[in-house]
Amino acid sequence: MSFVRLLAYLLFALVGLYVLAAVLYAIPMIAGLLDDQMEVRFSPPNPSLVADYGNGLEPQQKEAYYHLSQGSEILPWILLTTVDVADPDSAKPFVENLERYGLLPDPVHPDNLPVGLTVSSNPFTFGMDFVGITCSACHVGELRHGGKAVRVDGAPNMFNMQLFYSQAVDAVMATANDRRKLWHALKRLGRRDYKRYGIAAPLVRPATLVYYGANALLHRDRLDARLELIAVIRAAKEQRDPEHPTSGFGRLDAFDGTRNFMFTRLRKEDASGGFEVNKANMVKLDAAVKFPPLWSRKDSPLDPAAANGGQPQQYPAVLGFKDYDWVEWTMNTNTVMERNITETLGAGATVILDPARSSSLFESSIPIENMHQLEWLAYDIDPPQWPTEVFGEIKTDLAAAGQTIFQDRCAGCHEYGADQRTESGLIRLRGMRPDTVGTDPTVALRISCPVPDTGALPISSRSYSAEESEFLKACVGVKAGAAFEGSPFAGTVQAAVDGIKQKAYAVAGIDDAQRRVMEDLDRRGKVIWRDTLLDTKAPYGPYAARPLHGIWAAAPFLHNGSVPTLYHLLLPPEQRPKQFALGEREYDPTKLGFAVTTSCSQQDCLVDTTRTGDGNGGHLWATDLTEADRMALLEYLKTY
Repeated sequence: MSFVRLLAYLLFALVGLYVLAAVLYAIPMIAGLLDDQMEVRFSPPNPSLVADYGNGLEPQQKEAYYHLSQGSEILPWILLTTVDVADPDSAKPFVENLERYGLLPDPVHPDNLPVGLTVSSNPFTFGMDFVGITCSACHVGELRHGGKAVRVDGAPNMFNMQLFYSQAVDAVMATANDRRKLWHALKRLGRRDYKRYGIAAPLVRPATLVYYGANALLHRDRLDARLELIAVIRAAKEQRDPEHPTSGFGRLDAFDGTRNFMFTRLRKEDASGGFEVNKANMVKLDAAVKFPPLWSRKDSPLDPAAANGGQPQQYPAVLGFKDYDWVEWTMNTNTVMERNITETLGAGATVILDPARSSSLFESSIPIENMHQLEWLAYDIDPPQWPTEVFGEIKTDLAAAGQTIFQDRCAGCHEYGADQRTESGLIRLRGMRPDTVGTDPTVALRISCPVPDTGALPISSRSYSAEESEFLKACVGVKAGAAFEGSPFAGTVQAAVDGIKQKAYAVAGIDDAQRRVMEDLDRRGKVIWRDTLLDTKAPYGPYAARPLHGIWAAAPFLHNGSVPTLYHLLLPPEQRPKQFALGEREYDPTKLGFAVTTSCSQQDCLVDTTRTGDGNGGHLWATDLTEADRMALLEYLKTY
């Protein structure tokens, strides 16, 4: 009887706590309903957009390309949409004016949710909707001129991902430590909950929080993986250059960011259950690359069966990344799926890397079927056509003269015919070594740095020669001029990503036949990762001369985005801007790129070409043209 009475008391206490929580939550909810300043709205779309401009995607495809999750959700949506900015003197909602980070409003989304943001749940969010980013955050751009604008699918966007995530985390932490900001957040949450649940909101919200908490505790391996990711983000933030903590707008040190997110969590064992960031594997983020354009010129119209990704062998030959034999800026892998997995890991996807959790090792938040769908959506994007209603008419006579110059000075590197394709139809990209093309070598060198501590991953060591150590002298633990043994980056990333990929396939129930389609294995063959600078011989190297279709919309230029316009790229390096701002969208239709200015107010909006990784030298081809020939070539590139 006493046991029954104890249970009754316990139940009564729990009900009492639940009612108390509901009553307490009703207070900020009512306060929020009475305070119209607590209404949260995303920025509306730019009214000057050319509404009927498009380059390949249908409306339904755009919705998926703009918002389909790739598993990188990193913060609860209810937090991001309720907290103030971190500034202690400001009460502005964090999500007000997300364009300050380079995020573009979606003109057709009912809430104006920015292009590239996802709101989704996965096994690592414990039932909650989290916010993350997807491909279009970096690969949908907008160019403005004369009070008009044009939105270009696949174009590099002026998004600063590091600044967005960093300040979002700062805003959440400030809310936890500031009662006034916490009160604002509770009022905004209450106002939103009332719209969704009505007068039942005070009863529903406490119940959902109990559910989320229980779900997290029932999946400790996933919870621990997410906490490890947060610890890595904090450690990475601490080691950033305080003067330049991010890669800036439209650029990202993607390779090193992924290296930090993944390899700093490697360890041989975890018997105590604790976790420490493996700082031996942490590197500086000073090898930024620009966001590349994602579009392809098709040799023939798309067949519906091919366009949906079900029949890759029926997809027409393209001049674009779908048919490149090697992918990434440094051409270090031939696998599209694993390239995409490394991308979403760098964007915040969560993965279990604790070797002690053998049954769930390599389980991740990555939805493998979504990754395939996003890849194929990008294939359907066409090179953009010059929008005369925004940038003016093309001078046809001048463009015709420019075509002759292009064929004489550019086509030898940047055009590819049937004789440059493999038997399976892939394009043999022309790769060059940094000392040949003359552009900044930092990315090519950094991607070849060995990994100091590979933890429990089964990695075969590599012998590095004394000559190779000269290349790698900036890498951790490498002594210039001394041969050594080490764990290659290529082998380490392949072992980790293959484990993640295979687990994702198993979770999704993907069979071998489907895998062959999703990875295009019939054309690409065995998956290969390589340290391109070390694993290839001159004159071949890691920097590719890619096709230039739509290049007018792909500013800034060179792999690291260190040149603002095509006009400046056609000048000798000493005449190129030493500093220029990125983040604004004003386009120069004469010089084909962003209007050059050094005036900007956002953090890391200025590109300084004297800094490591940001050099703007090299690519001397066609830099000796006369001014008249230079302008003719630019006019032709508007048509290309």
